[in-house]
Amino acid sequence: MDIDKNMSEEDKLKLTVYSAVSKICDDIGKNNTFIGDFDFTVDAKTIITELVWKKMEQYVEDLEAFAQHAKRNQINIEDVKLLFRRNPKILEEITKLEAEDSEKPAEKGRKRKQSAVEVDNDDN
Repeated sequence: MDIDKNMSEEDKLKLTVYSAVSKICDDIGKNNTFIGDFDFTVDAKTIITELVWKKMEQYVEDLEAFAQHAKRNQINIEDVKLLFRRNPKILEEITKLEAEDSEKPAEKGRKRKQSAVEVDNDDN
């Protein structure tokens, strides 16, 4: 428990990403029908985690730039679509998820949360 207190928020997030990557790698290794069962080394999982982390940092920068260009302080679904405009498969999935979300009735007695994220404009 003392380890958690000494870790920065970023380190905690990276540890969470590593945990998810590790679980995915283990599942892929156990359920692979193409070449049979295999394992990922800790080093391989660590490198995959770093690649995912760096890619997410790039995505965040791009999303912030899209919102700021539109003179908004929130990232919305249109920014996410713009981010994946060159990847038709992901864009199709985003569009499906958006359609499914808009078809769901709002919960009774509760306001629906808007799908947007505040952008920190301190960098300007």
